Amino acid sequence: MKNLTKFFACAILFATLLQSCGSADTNTSSNADGQVSAEASVQNDTHYKTADLVDLDLSANGIPVVIKAPKGSKVLKYDVDGSISVYGGKFFKVNFKQIDGALADNMSMYKSMKTDKEMNPSFEKLETEEANGFMAKNTSGYLSFIYGLEAGGKSVVITEGMPYDISPDQFTDYPNDDIKLMWEAAKSAKVK
Repeated sequence: MKNLTKFFACAILFATLLQSCGSADTNTSSNADGQVSAEASVQNDTHYKTADLVDLDLSANGIPVVIKAPKGSKVLKYDVDGSISVYGGKFFKVNFKQIDGALADNMSMYKSMKTDKEMNPSFEKLETEEANGFMAKNTSGYLSFIYGLEAGGKSVVITEGMPYDISPDQFTDYPNDDIKLMWEAAKSAKVK
């Protein structure tokens, strides 16, 4: 029963990360140094390269992680589920959520949900798989990823995209090259 409860709690979290339903009532942003400032205002249409990314410390926003992100990225909080998103522009959006449980258990659960054709009929194949995450391809050829870190006794789950209702541009159709860059940024994340 305990495992079933954990499964359903994680399934709800997973659905929230994928569908990003709900509303938010606060938008905060931070610069590349992690300092909080006013609401995100620029809607950047840049397709970044790895060389364009700089360190962004998320610890001031409750996630004890440093990630590579475009200079001037904004950090936005999603009050519905407590996650935060790094907004580097229209084509760079990465979401962070802290959850209870061991990283290996959480990643195993996410992988089984993502690859289950009954729960996720558009799943085609795993594009790449690593100890802390995986990238999947759907039947339309689009990529998505889930990557994790263990920090402070919790798992930090990193995914592409951000909740639609807090996104400054409300754009959600990311080209695969941009997904691959976000994947590399997620893999660059270090616990602080």
